[in-house]
Amino acid sequence: MRLILILGILFSNYMFADNKKIICELSGSYSITYKDIKKTYLSEGIEFFKNLAQQTQQSLFLLQRAKTSFAQEDWQKDNIYIVQYWEIDDQDNLVSMKHTFEPSPIWLNPQASWSAEKSDLGMSVFHTMQNGEIHPMFKNYNVDIYRVTNSFNWYTGKGKLEGDIWLKTETNSKNKNPKVEIRAKGSCEAQKRKF
Repeated sequence: MRLILILGILFSNYMFADNKKIICELSGSYSITYKDIKKTYLSEGIEFFKNLAQQTQQSLFLLQRAKTSFAQEDWQKDNIYIVQYWEIDDQDNLVSMKHTFEPSPIWLNPQASWSAEKSDLGMSVFHTMQNGEIHPMFKNYNVDIYRVTNSFNWYTGKGKLEGDIWLKTETNSKNKNPKVEIRAKGSCEAQKRKF
């Protein structure tokens, strides 16, 4: 009997635990180019980036440098609006994170591997795919780089999303390989119904 009572108390505490629900409304840009970078130390840096198991500041720097080799007019830019829905437990661990895009970039893979990282300042969720993996929505494209990062800061109340998705055709056709960049930021607040 005592065991049933203890299990009932634990279950009710679990069911009614006050998880924090956070909503972030972000706006930014969604850019795409099909141009290929020239074979330089920047493209070698991209190879270095792709072969790393974990992203480092140096690999991020090399990726940003590679993107500067494209002229501004090479990128087709559109505005994007993103809403992140976070749920965090009372120990500040991630319970769930969902997001919606308007418009929705077709290159995003909802089944990409993900990992969460918490710090004293906030939370980040990384969606990744392995180099050479076939993109599930586009069977004729392999992944060159796939990294989408959602994050928010506890103290500033700001959220952001950064994404880099570079794909290549299996035939390696010149100027047919999409390179997508998503950058958005905005404000976060406690999630509550308005209607």
